[in-house]
Amino acid sequence: MQPETVRSVASRLENYFEWYLRTDPDASSAVVTLVSRFTALVAGPVNAAEAKRLLDDTRGFALGSPWEEMRLALMTLSRC
Repeated sequence: MQPETVRSVASRLENYFEWYLRTDPDASSAVVTLVSRFTALVAGPVNAAEAKRLLDDTRGFALGSPWEEMRLALMTLSRC
């Protein structure tokens, strides 16, 4: 994934997780927090250290391919 594509990926993932969290009222508050941190990270200036911390924090969850795509975006941002 190229760094310039991360914003478009983040926008799509934000929409997906927004839908996911609405349809699953039992979704963990930790997941909500992680997605919020991801969208804030992408919206603001790139912070490689925060991307690395967030990548580490997402390790304990398995929410399918969108989650893994978010992790890939975080890997890209952590190298910027």
